[in-house]
Amino acid sequence: MRWWNTFPARCAAALLSGGVLSLAYPPLGWGWLVVPGIAGLLAALEGQRGTRARAIGFLHGMAAYGCGLSWLYEIFGTMVVMLWMVLAAFHALFAEMMARATTRGMTGLRLAAFTAINWAGWEFIRAELFPLKFPWTTAGLAMGPNALLPWIGVYGAGMLLVLAVALAWERRLAAAGLLGAGLVVSILLFPKLTPPAADDPMAVRTGGVQLESVTLDEFIRHTRMLPEDVPYVVWPEYAIAYDIRSNPRDWKLVRDLCRERNITLTFGTQLHEGGGMGWRNIALTIDPDGTRGQHNKVHTVHFFNDGKPGGTALPIATRHGKVGTPVCFDCDYEAVTRRMTTAGAELFIVPIMDAESWTKRQHDQHAELFQIRAAENGRWMFVCATSGVSQVIDPHGRIHARLGAMERGNLLGTVRRETGLTVYTRFGWLVPWAALAGAVVLWFFLLLPAKHPRASSVRQDS
Repeated sequence: MRWWNTFPARCAAALLSGGVLSLAYPPLGWGWLVVPGIAGLLAALEGQRGTRARAIGFLHGMAAYGCGLSWLYEIFGTMVVMLWMVLAAFHALFAEMMARATTRGMTGLRLAAFTAINWAGWEFIRAELFPLKFPWTTAGLAMGPNALLPWIGVYGAGMLLVLAVALAWERRLAAAGLLGAGLVVSILLFPKLTPPAADDPMAVRTGGVQLESVTLDEFIRHTRMLPEDVPYVVWPEYAIAYDIRSNPRDWKLVRDLCRERNITLTFGTQLHEGGGMGWRNIALTIDPDGTRGQHNKVHTVHFFNDGKPGGTALPIATRHGKVGTPVCFDCDYEAVTRRMTTAGAELFIVPIMDAESWTKRQHDQHAELFQIRAAENGRWMFVCATSGVSQVIDPHGRIHARLGAMERGNLLGTVRRETGLTVYTRFGWLVPWAALAGAVVLWFFLLLPAKHPRASSVRQDS
């Protein structure tokens, strides 16, 4: 197969496998395609180094993100190409280090282990540490809810997935089969929990109002449509897109609604600070007795005027226990929900805004991240969106109720207070940090000049 050894053939394989990788996420959502998506990259990189290896990695990333995140065009227009290139650069860096490892003679189990650590390191930087951090479409996310999440989180699960693919590519079939079977079992045997019983003292019946770009009166009208025995109500992020407490009429309407319905209400609004200090995007929680507390969004959205970011991640004491109220993008990253859980959050009520103009594909991809955060921390989560996806998620990340993208109306569900801490919440969150530390050490040594380079089997740049 001389054609396979040509650079154009390798580039074609990189583009094809990157496109396949994008199909592991919504709208198609065939998670198993992450395996050929990564294996195709490893195949294309075999025997390549230098500029060729980096180009192959970059093309793989451009195909993966250009296809998988094509909806970004609706937000940024042609400038989205620059964003795809930034994300694709991480695949190029992965490819560069793979080429250096093989040039140094790394093979077999050692190369498979390095592949997993190399992937995990760059993925963690891209998702959580890089200034333009973007945690969507990670390898572990393609697995969906699974039994590894409460132990090592989504990045640890993704690292094991890549290790299984690398073991198979290195023809360590027994080890690959054993690990692969374990990953499949972790998905299939991680069940949906039984909904809380109506008489469970830890249960909280909750209602959400999914509406976008409507008046306060419309939110109030839909809240009155909820059953009278619903004690907790949530409206989306930016439901009140101004500082409601600076508007006496509207502030009175919301407080009167809480007294009339005898509800606790969490909703998205703003907090404007005097003296030209700017404003904050907050989730405000009130009940018939007054304001219970607020959470200032920690992770404001890149390139948007989303207010001043907050620095704390604490639950709010309500009549229904300690409630974490992260705002939208806060749940894209692992730290805010984990810190809230450590601080005593027994459940999560999450207002989010995914604009209708961002397309259904964006909504469905974003919805997956909330399942991961619920499973990592072992908490029920009620998510209320502007135009979808609103959902009720159990501590295993399984969905119990859902109001889809581009729909309008109310969502009802019962969540439950939980008090135990998962291994992940306690210390499992350190797994990707440990992988990154190991990767940095290996990258450092691979960047040093080789004393006895073993490049005889590696194709030279032409």
